[in-house]
Amino acid sequence: MTTGDYDNNGFADLVVSGTSVGNEPGYGWSYILPGTASHEKPLPITAVRGGPVVASGDINRDGYDDLVTGEPHSPDDGGENMTGGMVGVYYGSPDGPAGRKGPGSPPVCWTQNSAGVPGTNERGDGFGTDLSVGDSNGDGYAYVAIGVAGEDIGAVADAGAVTVLRGSAKGLTSTGALSVNQGTKNVPSTVEKGDKFGGQVSFTDPNGDGRFGLLVSAPGENTNDGYVWVFSAGRSGLTTSGSWTYSLSAFGGLRTDALYGAAIDD
Repeated sequence: MTTGDYDNNGFADLVVSGTSVGNEPGYGWSYILPGTASHEKPLPITAVRGGPVVASGDINRDGYDDLVTGEPHSPDDGGENMTGGMVGVYYGSPDGPAGRKGPGSPPVCWTQNSAGVPGTNERGDGFGTDLSVGDSNGDGYAYVAIGVAGEDIGAVADAGAVTVLRGSAKGLTSTGALSVNQGTKNVPSTVEKGDKFGGQVSFTDPNGDGRFGLLVSAPGENTNDGYVWVFSAGRSGLTTSGSWTYSLSAFGGLRTDALYGAAIDD
């Protein structure tokens, strides 16, 4: 679930997402319940393609929240299961979330095959495993962090990665795209099979400076102990410099098989 004021009427709208079952299983759908001053009458519910992962924020700084959806195991047009995943963007408008041709149309879609996006779309990558939206450099344009927990790093299977795309006046852009994994310079730890780095992502601003850093988890780290990485942000956006990591043991817990970071509250 996520909330956002997609029509900029001053009331938060609720999005509930999931995947289809039956004859065409695996397709993501999201249901938008608009917020109003009164809930005495049944509210119209709008269904849009995309999910079960969702996040919200103002990507193009127009005052309308935008809806971002993730289908990490999206069936392709031919119905085959387990492609590399897809992320969709619906931009806010007076009529609510709007796709590439306006309200009621499909979203603006991003995959690892999109121009400028790091990586290559491969079955099982899980592009869109998790999503978070936040402004990392304080310019008012929100970034989108995309978990790619099934990404192979070299010959290491399911090591995982995170892709970060920037917001702009024209919407989400691959210009200046960032890809981070455990083999990236200044990132603690090493690339290992099954770590699933990027299993969860969450922008956070603990010091309240208006520049959101990023939490990234790898629930499979150290054979399912799980760890969380902390990346700082500044005027140039996110940086791996000074990044650090912690596990459940930092809080006095037993980390063995804890799957720490399997869920991060956004």
